[in-house]
Amino acid sequence: MSTEWETKFPLAIVDALSREISDHTPLLLSTGEDCHRARQTLFKFELGWLLRDEFFDLVSDVWNKEKKGPTPLQIWQNKIRKLRQFLKGWSKNVNGTYKKKKTNAS
Repeated sequence: MSTEWETKFPLAIVDALSREISDHTPLLLSTGEDCHRARQTLFKFELGWLLRDEFFDLVSDVWNKEKKGPTPLQIWQNKIRKLRQFLKGWSKNVNGTYKKKKTNAS
C-alpha cells in the first residue's frame, strides 16, 4: 500500500490468509467499499478426490471435451473453467450421496 492508495481507500484492510500448502502467505485486500456483484463460492480442491477410482478419468474426459477459444491461452482458460464447474457439481453430488449413506447407516 502507498500513501496515495490509503488516501483513495481510507477504509482499506489487508488480511493475511492461512498458508495451507505453499510457503507464501496470501493476502486479502479489501477496499472497505461494498461490492455490488454477487459473490461466487470459492473453488476448493479436495485432496480426497485423488483417492477416488473414477476421478482421473472424469477429469480427463472434461478436459478433453473443451476445445473452444481463438488462442491457446483462452482454450486453456475455458478448460479450467469447465473443469472447475464440473468438479463443483460432482463434489456436491458425491457429498450428498455420502451424507445419505451415513444417515441411512445410523
